[in-house]
Amino acid sequence: MALCITLGELIHQLAVKYEDRPAITMAVSGETLSYREFDTLINRIGHGLLSLSEIKSTYVGIMHENDLNYLAMTYALKKINKIEVSINRAFKGHSLSRMINLTECDIMMTSTSHFGALDQIKSDLPHLRMLIVTSGVEEARAKFPQWTILPFEEILSDETSHITSNAKDTESATIMFTSGTTGVSKGCLLSHRYAVRTAENIITPFRLTCGDVNYTTYPLSHISAYYDILPSLMVGGRVVMRDHFSLSKFWDEVIRHGATWFMCLGSVQQLLYSAPPSSKDRAHKITKCWSTPAPVPKADFDARFGLHLIPGGGYGSTDAGWVVTPQWNHPGGVVLPHYEIAIVDENNNFVPAGVKGEMIIRSKEPGVMADGYFGMSYKNLSSQQNDWLHTGDIGWLDNEGLFYFTCRMAERIRVKGEMVSIFEVEEGALSHLEIEDAAAIGIPSEMGEEDIRLFVILKPSSSLTEDMIRAHCQTVMARFMVPKIITILKDMPRTPTGKPEKGKLAIIPVNN
Repeated sequence: MALCITLGELIHQLAVKYEDRPAITMAVSGETLSYREFDTLINRIGHGLLSLSEIKSTYVGIMHENDLNYLAMTYALKKINKIEVSINRAFKGHSLSRMINLTECDIMMTSTSHFGALDQIKSDLPHLRMLIVTSGVEEARAKFPQWTILPFEEILSDETSHITSNAKDTESATIMFTSGTTGVSKGCLLSHRYAVRTAENIITPFRLTCGDVNYTTYPLSHISAYYDILPSLMVGGRVVMRDHFSLSKFWDEVIRHGATWFMCLGSVQQLLYSAPPSSKDRAHKITKCWSTPAPVPKADFDARFGLHLIPGGGYGSTDAGWVVTPQWNHPGGVVLPHYEIAIVDENNNFVPAGVKGEMIIRSKEPGVMADGYFGMSYKNLSSQQNDWLHTGDIGWLDNEGLFYFTCRMAERIRVKGEMVSIFEVEEGALSHLEIEDAAAIGIPSEMGEEDIRLFVILKPSSSLTEDMIRAHCQTVMARFMVPKIITILKDMPRTPTGKPEKGKLAIIPVNN
């Protein structure tokens, strides 16, 4: 598929090319849309949105579980030159309101599942005027009388003609949030070209064809959805989509739908391998999958499940895009031609091949990296080609230019497949009025990634317990951010500049 194409136009071309081939199937219900039906649904939503006088902003928020309507809505917005604000449904409290308020979006699409989180922050959303809801219309009207509540069915126009966009492929299509190496979540501006390039760069190493069926459980608000769904559609394959990963349902659904590949990210590889052996382990049609690093030997995994696990030599991030593509049988990843990678030490000096350091990236082509961080001064990551993006990740390059990922810097860790900013965990804990100070670190997880340990200093009059602190965290944080271990300290070890000394925190016994 050629560049210089917007995502709405791409879907239309795919519908013309593949017509009645199945495109999207819901794993649980089996509901399926062909390429033509998917494009028709997108156009109906797009025409309906264009008729809404309430849409004043360029930005439309979506906080919703994975389903056909959500996926179609994302492409409808791209057809009518609106920018989707992709809200991670796991977030709560101040983090959630900050995401919504950042773009001043006046309309959001959501469902009953998320009314509780919105109810918690409704007084902190001055710009929001309308909710498009796919369920719970009357409940929404009772909870949110200050907003117009519009049933999703009412935006479905009878008009099905293709909507032609005048947007350029280098213009922003989506705002997706990521936890940076420091500070709060950043809203990355992702272009149409970013999505297309990312998909192209997945197709080749995974050897995808029109006969492939992709099983995916990643939230559509997560960057993994960019790495997962569009590549399959671009080759005329089929996507089997689930709202969330279920170990007990995984093999049944994979077998029932004839899945041939999936992305085994986060702790999924370890979960599958740790499960008791079953006759279903080799009763499937999966031939390939890709995994992030996990404490499971590739040879053992391949032998048990009868598939090919592509080594974790790839690298991508929300702000950089898909930068390094894995090789079929080699741990080193190939740096893609529209990117440049270098390794620097703690003083920002370039280091030679074979030496570990921080990975920095810059683009050789407009639009393949995020177009900046919305509302922040550091912008145009892809157009300022002389500027390097500091990833906060550690790796090295060999003499042939192959990249090897090592680990992440301390301020950002991967928990259950999600990137977590330590700052946001600490900020959430400190929102409790009886907590004087807080510091969080990453600790090794049994699942091959990391867990979070939180240290707190209580105010003198406080009688908070660890369980009470955890309950507070569950209220104000996404579930994957809630610390696994909470330790109450009398004194916080500090650096000469007054910051918590996390090296000393890391050696405090858990039973302290």
